[in-house]
Amino acid sequence: MRSQPLLPVLSAGLITVVAGAAMSLQGRANGLLGQVLGHAVFAALVSFVVGLLVVGTALIVSPRSRGAVWRLLGLLRQRSLPWWVMLGGLSGGLVVIAQALTVPLMGVAMFTMAFVSGQVTGGLIVDSTDLPPGGRRRLDVLRVIGVLIVLGSLALGAGQRLQTGIPLWAPLLPFASGALTSVQQAFNGRIRAATGSAVVATTVNFTVGFAALVLGTAVLLVAGVPWAGLPTAPDEWWIILGGVFGVIFIALTTVTVARLGVLLLSLFALFGNLLGALLLDVLLPIPGSVVTLTTVVSAVGVLAGIVVTVMPSSGSPRARESRT
Repeated sequence: MRSQPLLPVLSAGLITVVAGAAMSLQGRANGLLGQVLGHAVFAALVSFVVGLLVVGTALIVSPRSRGAVWRLLGLLRQRSLPWWVMLGGLSGGLVVIAQALTVPLMGVAMFTMAFVSGQVTGGLIVDSTDLPPGGRRRLDVLRVIGVLIVLGSLALGAGQRLQTGIPLWAPLLPFASGALTSVQQAFNGRIRAATGSAVVATTVNFTVGFAALVLGTAVLLVAGVPWAGLPTAPDEWWIILGGVFGVIFIALTTVTVARLGVLLLSLFALFGNLLGALLLDVLLPIPGSVVTLTTVVSAVGVLAGIVVTVMPSSGSPRARESRT
């Protein structure tokens, strides 16, 4: 059983860090958009519409991607690919709703800590199943230690913020959405592996999420929840671009999940997400965004946990378990 070369793992990890940084931008945009539109579900719908337009355009102009759509339909018809792997977009919708609800309460950095705690926990569980495209990954001591370091670092940073009166549901919602994101990444990786197209996997996500959010928006409008309208201020135009940042995150992680596995992908995305969140809260603060020395120490601890977790890639066989 051969170990994975370190350089390809680190290259995939760097790409995933960039994806994580895009996720922090998405969180800030959707958090502000939810306040403007009047409800988190409305913000999620706008985010998914924009994302679907971007990825749909990429699908239309690419003959290779269009061919992959027919390949996907054929696999579903033949039941070579289970239908439920198409449902990853539901998790994406929950993430955007969580961003719009909780970022205004506790800032991007705190949201990120809660979200990635769920993501790392979910990644550890998902990697021990057959859901990821690369199969099961052996659970060794270093991987467990790395995750414990990450969770301990996140708890250090989150504990201080919880003492400021943030309601308990605020960190629990992004934690749950983070855990489900690990499942989403495994589903996306399987679609990409089956079709050979990250564009198709991303399009499936946005299509399914869009359909669910249209239904949710209709229910809210019938219930009398008002739609406050799209942002009109010149300095607010960028907050409708949350879907673009979502496309970047999903497309990049769809490519790298087969190399990294869900757990390691979650850790690299976590570091990029947390780094981006800290920079946003420092350079472009909003009410509720507070960056303290404890938060910075937490980010350094996260990086240490990632280093510990990636170490088996260069030495011991953290390779996939044989299915035979």
